[in-house]
Order: sequence, then structure tokens, then C-alpha cells
Amino acid sequence: MRRQLRIATTLQTVTAIFISLVLATPFIWMLVASFYPNSFDLFQDPPQWPSVFRFQNYPDAIATISMFRLIWNTLIIVISNMVFSIVASILVAYGFARFRVKENSVLFFILLSTMMLPWVVTLVPSYIIYSKLGLVGTRWPLILPALGGNAFYIFLLRQYIMGIPQSLDEAAEMDGCSRLGILIRIILPQCKPILATLVVFSFVGSWSDYVGPRIYLASNPSIQTLSVGLQYFQSTTSIMPWHLLMAACVIFTIPMVITMFISQNAFTEGIVTTGSKG
Repeated sequence: MRRQLRIATTLQTVTAIFISLVLATPFIWMLVASFYPNSFDLFQDPPQWPSVFRFQNYPDAIATISMFRLIWNTLIIVISNMVFSIVASILVAYGFARFRVKENSVLFFILLSTMMLPWVVTLVPSYIIYSKLGLVGTRWPLILPALGGNAFYIFLLRQYIMGIPQSLDEAAEMDGCSRLGILIRIILPQCKPILATLVVFSFVGSWSDYVGPRIYLASNPSIQTLSVGLQYFQSTTSIMPWHLLMAACVIFTIPMVITMFISQNAFTEGIVTTGSKG
């Protein structure tokens, strides 16, 4: 049995390493390509390692593409979305998990049904509404939807909160704690894993979003996000400096990698425990 277990563990490890390398190959190529001294070397056949690793590509990419301005524009939208969507989702999920009313199940079903609508279905009506309000060309169309929370976040939070013993709420209520106080002092400290999961989802989703900023910010280049700025740089350059673009793409992925690395343990715990609660 021990021998069979070792063989199975070895096979699983080898398989995991192989799959990881396959999935990481595009990123590894992008990282190596960001150090080429010029764009022509990227298209050698067969591919070769850079003759010289040119670290100056990164400062050049930052200066050429105005990345600090694009990163600042992106952070405004990312942080606003993260704060508003998570706070709103917490309040709504707490109501669904703890307040017992007859309409609770019906309202929760309606909420879940919104997850079944593809985003392309609401894209045109949303654009028409924001256009009528004069908000196209501003950041508001990318921030305002977060004020209502996120149906997927609400679902995850509700399932997690329902797994927390309600006796804790009752004990705190007997001590004179209000509903809001129970949420802040009792519920949220136990929701750190799922909150870390939502932070990762929200950050990665907002940071890498291209369609929304491309539609609503196209008329105002001064507030374009990083993803749109990279595409705009690619489309307006006659001779593409691919080595600089690859360096810019590496910089683009670094915040997402850091966020995932910092929240890795809590993120994994949040995903696992959410599926077993409720």
C-alpha cells in the first residue's frame, strides 16, 4: 500500500508540474521576450535566448507608454469597484443569511437569476442609459454598478455566513449589540477567508477588464486604463517595438500575481469552505 501510495503521489506531482509548465509557457515566453535588445530577435526561427538581457526595456516601456498615468487611472477604478462591491455584497448577504422573512427565498432566487444573464445582453441598454445621462467618457459607468454589489459575491458570502453558528449572534444581541455591531464584530472577523477570495476576484476582474474601459473611456484618452492603453499603443505604432510591449505586459501582470500570492492561503481556504457551508 505504501509503495502504491508513493507511486500515485509521484504521478500526481509529475502531472501537476507538467500541466503547470504548459500553462506557464506563454508567461515565460513573455518574460524572456521582454529582455530582447530589439523586436527582430523575437521572430528568429528557431527561437533563441536573448544575446543580451536588456533590463533598460522596462524603464523605456514605462516612459514610452506613460504607464504611471495608466496605472493611476486603473487603480482609481479597481479600488472603487473593490470597496463598493464588497461592502454592498456584505450587507446584502448578511440580510439574506440572517433576516428571516417570507420573501427571502424569492428575492434570493431573483438575485441568482441575474447571474444567468450574459453581460453582452445588458451591454447595449447600459450604454444607452449612461449616454443619456452624459456619463460616457467618464469613470462613472465603470464604478456605479459596484454600488449594488455583485450577485456572485453575495452568493458566496451568504453561504459562508450561514455556516457561522447563529448562537453567536444571539449571545451578542443579549449583550446589547446591534445588528450592525454583530455584523462588524462577530461575523466579519470570521469571514476573512471568503473576503480574501472576493478581494482577489474583484482586483483581478477590474484590473484586467478591457471591454468596459474600451467602450466608455474611448472618447477620453486621459483617463484610459492600462489594458486599453496597451492596446492603443499597439494600434497606433507603425513599427511595433514588441520587446517594449512585452515589458509593459509583464508590468501589467505583476499586481495580479502579487495579489494572488499574498492572498493564496486565505483564497484557497475561502473557496474550499464556501462549498461546504450552508
